[in-house]
Amino acid sequence: MTFVLDAYAARSCPLKTVNSFNPHILTPTDEPPDPPFFRDADAIEAAVFEAVRRGGGDIVDLRPLRTASRADAEQACLAALASGADVVIGGLLPRDEDHHRTGRPSLLVRSPQGGYHPVHVKFHRVLESSAPDGPGLVASRLGSPTARVAVPGRRFRWGHRLNAALQVAHYWRLLEATGHAAAEPWAGLVGIDQISLPGEQPIRVGQVITWLDLADRCVPPNPRTLERPEDAAFVSTLERYDDEHRYRVELAEAALTASGQDALLTPILSTECRGCIWQEHCQAQVDADDLSLRITKAPLDVHEVRTLRRLGISTVAELAATDLDELLADYLPRASHRIGGEARLRRAHRRAQLLHAGIELERQTQGPLDLPAHALEIDIDLETSADDRVYLWGFCVDDPSTGEPMVRQFAAFTDLDDAAERALAAEALTWLRSVVEGHDAAVYHYSDYEMIRLNRLAPKLGEVGAWASAWASEHFEDLFEVVRTHFFGAHGLGLKVVTSAVTGFAWRDEDPGGLNSQRWFAEAVGDPDERVREQARVRVLEYNEDDVRATWHLRRWLREQR
Repeated sequence: MTFVLDAYAARSCPLKTVNSFNPHILTPTDEPPDPPFFRDADAIEAAVFEAVRRGGGDIVDLRPLRTASRADAEQACLAALASGADVVIGGLLPRDEDHHRTGRPSLLVRSPQGGYHPVHVKFHRVLESSAPDGPGLVASRLGSPTARVAVPGRRFRWGHRLNAALQVAHYWRLLEATGHAAAEPWAGLVGIDQISLPGEQPIRVGQVITWLDLADRCVPPNPRTLERPEDAAFVSTLERYDDEHRYRVELAEAALTASGQDALLTPILSTECRGCIWQEHCQAQVDADDLSLRITKAPLDVHEVRTLRRLGISTVAELAATDLDELLADYLPRASHRIGGEARLRRAHRRAQLLHAGIELERQTQGPLDLPAHALEIDIDLETSADDRVYLWGFCVDDPSTGEPMVRQFAAFTDLDDAAERALAAEALTWLRSVVEGHDAAVYHYSDYEMIRLNRLAPKLGEVGAWASAWASEHFEDLFEVVRTHFFGAHGLGLKVVTSAVTGFAWRDEDPGGLNSQRWFAEAVGDPDERVREQARVRVLEYNEDDVRATWHLRRWLREQR
């Protein structure tokens, strides 16, 4: 059969492959919007390419051929590789129809020994800290991609970014088919991480190419294929990719010949479903009480759900009724692919019991909560943009001597730079100081986010920043810590979940959320339509106001608990 799979197939839910190739399933036409954090993807990629170009050398930029015919684009890529160019930008590799592959890596970087390595740009972090005496990281500056440097104290995030490694393994196999691959199977990833490299004078911080040895046995095997993952040795990225790709090829072949009545796979819903065009199609095929549908906080992953199904447990009711200790004896050897498997199943079991009983929040302690009252109480909530700038400080002032709680907001609906962000913070904190000085006052927030942002900005704000940091250390109270100490939630302990469940408070927006607010802010700042900009401003301000009022309602409810 003639078909090809792109670099995302092996790293993505196999149902996407089944649904895409089944001729009896109509592909949805409504494309979901990109998440807010993807809004600058083109700019991030363009900046990487520009940094590569500034480094000099023989660089062939094939981006202008992205709209050309496939034949012309593939031929241009092969010509660039045959010429021995140092770097090829945006080259479309020829289809490998024998092995069902297609793809366009961001870069193809020539090895000093000849041949090429694929490199791909990602729009998230790919690095994490490691022990200084560990194996470390192999990296290159964008301007000198062939000059590899060992970086101690950093490593690739294998536990969270395996999918990205599988993606570049796909490009390596595709490159091999052209005959232009380097002798050793290394591939690179460019994340948004900014680091310095050893030996640089002067020291500079910037993006790098993280090099991965695709033959290194550092990847866990696919738990889908193993009865007892704990007994299996690690495999290479290429071995894991080959297994994943082979499985998708088999599914595509089966889907293409399906009668329309075949159920090739039973859906398991996961975080990957968010934004997937097939979400409604898959959700309609699972039981309304399905574990993967109903347990949404710290959900079990695909293999964990698959393991439970094989053990005869598919629904919340079935998990709630099971003897957990007996289940663990059969479950753990089959779901040992991740650390903390027992604790994860115990939490899921407890959530299943609450969900089955219709309980949102369960008290874990007894007696009044330690939450002293103050004469003046203020609730605070901050909003940040997709580029991590605090553009809105929201306060709800609860002063019994003046009547009803009053909301006060400090906002800047513009693209903020360092100076503008600092100016807004100074204005908000100067106001806060004028309100609380001389009073028995406390400020309440939910999670430590507000304290983290305040302490990050305070050293840059002079005298008012020094005051704010010192005052907050004694007078800011985190209600999330109170809730987490005393309660367990069927749907987690987020502010919206808890407050809605126990106080009846409701947000005015039909889809409130931090990521959504980032999109609204982007619209408020940059949409060409003034009407859209104004609506987005109002939406953000109302969302922030509802957050601080929700904190006020939750605080009152907590003090009523006995």
